[in-house]
Amino acid sequence: MKRVLFLSLLLLLSLLCVPAFGGQDGEYVNPSKKEIARKLETVARQKNIPSVILKAIAFKESSWRQFDAAGNVIVSTPSDPKYNPAIGIMQVASYDASDLEEVDRLKYDIDYNIERGADILNEKWEFTPKIGDGDRNKLENWYFAIWAYNSWSVKNNPNNAAALGQEAYQDKVLKLAATDYSREGLVTPVHITPLEPDLLPLNYLPDGNVVWDTPQPYNLGDLHIGTGSDPSRGDPKESFVRISGQDRIDTANRIALNGWPTGSHTVILTRSDNFPDALAGVPLAHKYQAPILCTEPQQLDPRVIEVLKTLKPQKVIMLGGEQALSPVVQSKLKEVLTWTKDISRIAGANRYQTAALIAKNFTGQKEAVLATGLDYPDALSLASAAAAKGIPLVLSTTHGLPAATADVLQELKPAKVYVAGGEMAVASQVLEQLKQVCGLNSGSIIRLAGSNRYETSVKIAQAFYPTTNELYLATGRDYIEPLAAGALAASRNSCLLLIAPQGFTINGPTENYITQLPSAPKVLIIGGEASISEKTVNRIKELLAPKS
Repeated sequence: MKRVLFLSLLLLLSLLCVPAFGGQDGEYVNPSKKEIARKLETVARQKNIPSVILKAIAFKESSWRQFDAAGNVIVSTPSDPKYNPAIGIMQVASYDASDLEEVDRLKYDIDYNIERGADILNEKWEFTPKIGDGDRNKLENWYFAIWAYNSWSVKNNPNNAAALGQEAYQDKVLKLAATDYSREGLVTPVHITPLEPDLLPLNYLPDGNVVWDTPQPYNLGDLHIGTGSDPSRGDPKESFVRISGQDRIDTANRIALNGWPTGSHTVILTRSDNFPDALAGVPLAHKYQAPILCTEPQQLDPRVIEVLKTLKPQKVIMLGGEQALSPVVQSKLKEVLTWTKDISRIAGANRYQTAALIAKNFTGQKEAVLATGLDYPDALSLASAAAAKGIPLVLSTTHGLPAATADVLQELKPAKVYVAGGEMAVASQVLEQLKQVCGLNSGSIIRLAGSNRYETSVKIAQAFYPTTNELYLATGRDYIEPLAAGALAASRNSCLLLIAPQGFTINGPTENYITQLPSAPKVLIIGGEASISEKTVNRIKELLAPKS
């Protein structure tokens, strides 16, 4: 025992008195973050670990640093002297303290330190309970291995951590992965679904005899792509995630939980049985970086209540008057949201006034979108694309500008107006009114229209998203799914594309748009197979597959 303590103390002294790489203390400099990212991706590929996982762990451990600002090796001293100090970028603590050559490599060879960290993570993968089918490329299946990388103990049981007012290590890593923690665009945020805490009894470790289902929705990693691709987006054929619920309310809930896994300061609430308020609300959702939830006009759906409790918003904005969301809904919100009183309503006498009132939140914006208030298909994609640029959306009848719309446009004074759809949606005489109301010429009014809602969606995609990191596919036969997805797509400045239930034609507008994308995006399919079939999804996988 004395020998162990002596070696530990000797090791600690050697780590705290680090010799410089060139023989002088404090001369070590970390590689650039870009180079660190490349190193982590290379090792992750060699060790068969999704790079999203390895990179997030490395950042949690050391902020991607082998050396501190003074040029010395980063060393964490354990509170218990029987444990080794943790070394370097991966904070490796599993080594033989008497093997000084090994210790030196961990201190001064950053590539080796990363390799050892990856080996340790793989060891944890092997001994922790299997999640789902054990597919290493499913990011959610790494939950227990990440837990064990820090400590396979009840301190990382989410319920034990919460009881102490803390957060489990693996949940911190997952939240980190949902952000661009590099702050240099070196990672694409990936919203990895955590295991439900309710499945993990307090004071217990997960039982290896229990069947642990992969949390839904799950994300796929990058175990099949080559160096140089964006490793956080994954293999074009594999990075496909379907977000689907039992109905439109449930699907909107799942979109919110997928897009805002760490909660949201603001939530937009709209009715589930009509489209205009939600349509105009997409830019507002982007302004507040908020998800859109929906409920029946006369009651707050119990499933929405549970999502609100999870998101813990400090602000809720209700869209529409009491016919859209009744006083009963508002009262229930006040009852449920015990932690905040910031519950407001934006409501006009009709859909046109409500949209105009929402648009008033965008003073100073020099562009606007005009869509018909009588039907939704043409405006679905444009609402999301405009929202990403902070552009408000107002509503028109087919043959004339309502007074509320004309008034708010005069107030906003846009220099450019995008019009959703063709003559059947917004007639030419409305464009003439726009010229008079806004003082615009014909060149400042841009109509985005195709022969049908799907071709219109493609034209909008081409205009706003010649390239996109994520591609959201939604049905053109409903409004809640694409509008809730549109809020998420806008928050990530990504494209929303409408897909017909029967798919799309070969060499048609939709296929041509997908094939011309310069790099393969992550694809999120909104809704079940009744909305977008697996046959259609498989066709898109083929279109995005690397060309040999």
